[in-house]
Amino acid sequence: MKRLNAGYILLLLLAGPLLHAADLKTEEAAIRAAIASGQAKTTNDEIVWTGAYERPFVRPNKGVEVPGSDVSKRRNEKHTTDVQRIEVAESGDLAYEYSFSTLEYDLPGPPQQHVAFKTGLLRVWKKVNGDWNLAAVFARPLDSQCAHVVETTAR
Repeated sequence: MKRLNAGYILLLLLAGPLLHAADLKTEEAAIRAAIASGQAKTTNDEIVWTGAYERPFVRPNKGVEVPGSDVSKRRNEKHTTDVQRIEVAESGDLAYEYSFSTLEYDLPGPPQQHVAFKTGLLRVWKKVNGDWNLAAVFARPLDSQCAHVVETTAR
């Protein structure tokens, strides 16, 4: 009987790290699904800093827009994300994501403009009540200090 118990203990000790690694992969998959859905939830105190704002801000506050970023005038905004890496903490409740993204939107005219540019993206994810939520976002245009001048086309 003692031998049998020792065998179970040994099995649990060996299998534990493998089960934990599988759990982290499951959590990574859940974050990837949230990204792919385009409907990721955010924490109530999400930290945001992008090229459109002068400095970081914490939601629900509004950030101070960089002159010319026209955030409030943007229409048909679309994000396409190319995930490069997601690392989930051993605790399973925090993660970071490093991605490239393409941001597109329309600005009213005259003339109406379509704007598109690539960004680098670093996001922090926090698990809240079993769901992954964005806790912090840092995004900057890759090719320009001013996102609104990267590519514009009159329509």
